Amino acid sequence: MKNIKIYLASLIVVLQIQAACTIQHGQVTMESLLTEMTDREKVARFPDPGYTCKEFSSYNRTSVNPDNYTWFANLDNNYFIRTEDNNGRREFVLFDAEGPGAVVRFWTTFNRYDKKGVLRFYFDNESTPRLEGEPMELISGGGLAGAPLSFSVSEDTEYERRGHNLYLPIPYSKHLKITYETGGITEARSGVNETNREGEMFYYQINYRTYESGVTVESFDLSLLRKYRRIIEETQKKLSERDEGLKGVKLNITSLDCLLAPGESNTVTLQGPQAVRQISLKVEADNPGQALRSTVLKISFDGNETVWAPAGDFFGTGYKIIPASTWYQHVTADGIMEAFWVMPFGRECRIELVNYGTDTVKVTNGEVAVSPWKWDSGSMYFGSSWHQYTRINTGLVKDRDGKGDMFDISFTALEGKGVYIGDGLTLFNCSPAWWGEGDEKIFVDNEEFPSHFGTGTEDYYGYAWCRPETFTHPFISQPDGSGNLNVGYTVDLRYRTLDAIPFSSSLRFDMELWHWGYTIMNYAPVTYWYILPGGKCEIQPDIDGVKETVVTGREQIFPPVINEHNTIEGEDLVIESMTGSGIVRIRPLPVPGKPNWTSAMMSWTNAAAGDEATFRFIAPESGSYNISIRLVAPRKTAMPDFYLNGSKLEISGDNSDTDTKAAMVTLKNASVKKGDNTLTLRLTMEAGQEKIILGIDKMSFSKK
Repeated sequence: MKNIKIYLASLIVVLQIQAACTIQHGQVTMESLLTEMTDREKVARFPDPGYTCKEFSSYNRTSVNPDNYTWFANLDNNYFIRTEDNNGRREFVLFDAEGPGAVVRFWTTFNRYDKKGVLRFYFDNESTPRLEGEPMELISGGGLAGAPLSFSVSEDTEYERRGHNLYLPIPYSKHLKITYETGGITEARSGVNETNREGEMFYYQINYRTYESGVTVESFDLSLLRKYRRIIEETQKKLSERDEGLKGVKLNITSLDCLLAPGESNTVTLQGPQAVRQISLKVEADNPGQALRSTVLKISFDGNETVWAPAGDFFGTGYKIIPASTWYQHVTADGIMEAFWVMPFGRECRIELVNYGTDTVKVTNGEVAVSPWKWDSGSMYFGSSWHQYTRINTGLVKDRDGKGDMFDISFTALEGKGVYIGDGLTLFNCSPAWWGEGDEKIFVDNEEFPSHFGTGTEDYYGYAWCRPETFTHPFISQPDGSGNLNVGYTVDLRYRTLDAIPFSSSLRFDMELWHWGYTIMNYAPVTYWYILPGGKCEIQPDIDGVKETVVTGREQIFPPVINEHNTIEGEDLVIESMTGSGIVRIRPLPVPGKPNWTSAMMSWTNAAAGDEATFRFIAPESGSYNISIRLVAPRKTAMPDFYLNGSKLEISGDNSDTDTKAAMVTLKNASVKKGDNTLTLRLTMEAGQEKIILGIDKMSFSKK
């Protein structure tokens, strides 16, 4: 009897432990994952049950060693794990993972695709797929869920050039294999950089969770879409409306309004345990763009400073106010910026605004809202780091096999235990070439090889093919893409919920800077993360970066000034005005045997009789000059009239050099002013002549 009692007591203890584990972890289902997706508080506690987050992608498989040039290999399509014969079908395997787990983000794009491919999902080692269909229909076409869980961007982009995204979670209990069948791909890439440009090109990134041992996961089947219809609809509604999670929450509001002279700061101190639920403010100054960058938000939790970022970058708008609304940040047209990260603290929170600029800044509409929080061992501090790579040289030599001047730059590096939850990128591109061929490489817990290796920067941010069109979505956004394939400004954002990346000891996020052009640019990433007490970020406050003058025009980096050699490059001229339907932009100037962007010119295309194009340049001194212009044009192109500061100039020379398609044209007796000057080209072609293509390679000045 005594032994029976001991056995029963032991059994009760075991059952209690099992029950506790069941209560603690529960079962992972599509419903629990969707609930988690919109639970703003859950992300502020370390995940329980625990999981890892990794990625399968079509990255170039020659990239195996950071010490070899192939680390930067660029052909990232049609790479698969293997090829299988399944019931007489040739299927490429792009995902193969042991469970319990869940696919939490699926991105793809195509080229030369006939829309006849088939994706198949094989669950739990079954030989028959539970889910199959045409990729665009499943991923972005609403075959599994509506927007915003299933969508493509940008809607202003032709459909075939969009990034296709699925955020509906696909859970699996034991195992999941995803395959792709297509007749458009002759064979998968074998690890070498074949340059065959015929046939279909298939790119993919799949982020997935793998849960710790003992977690029960309900595997997907199509009946779950009916079973969980209510929660799917509720999730779509919350995401579409950007539900801030504040309904019924008792908030205490503290003002952040202040007037900051250069070098001044303003600090608000809050007592815990509480959690920041909302921060909002508006920055006003004579130079509002510079104020957005030079006004820094610093936040310390319980004595640990984990947030240091310019206000504009922190709120996801960079140094231009661009209205946009994501899951975590809102920016209105009148400049009010809001953030809805949950930021818990146990004892004290200090929020400080610092003006590192040279002008007085007025902060209005400033509020921080807090609510009660039960601080426990799983509670984490919110963090955000920022750094600008100022006037970074993109290098000249570029080859798809990875040879050239590409390199990795650090987005962030974290030590401790926490969760990585997003980032943004603000840049100014000084070349009309694409800047974002580079892949993300995320190393978790001192991995030798990154568990996230991507296929391109725009793919990481959810769009595709370097498109400039804007878009906004709860988890990805491009408020401005003007600098994609053009000179200009770009802001890209990505926020993570189910695809957040837990780390136990460290996380390092590197991004390749892989620019097709040879230029200088400013490149500034901001990152967002949570970390347990004791953790730290290796990215140090970049005070020099926030003091740097923000770039709004290429001439700030490449000033249009006559240099010490008495020359000015055509691409450095500033476009002042133009008439007609022509297009003026910087284009590469072909140099035999050299990379595409070795040289460049200012190109004027599609121009017709009567059209004008006016450019500005700067002279260090005044005087009378002969100006020699190297023009690049097809044979028999009509010669324009030239005007300097409104006065017509006498032309000497012609464009008869048909071998190089270039001519030296001399403008005689040009009266150049000290400072700004304008050069106008006016077409005087006769009726019936074709529209022209004309390029200015270089201007040389000889003083009379």
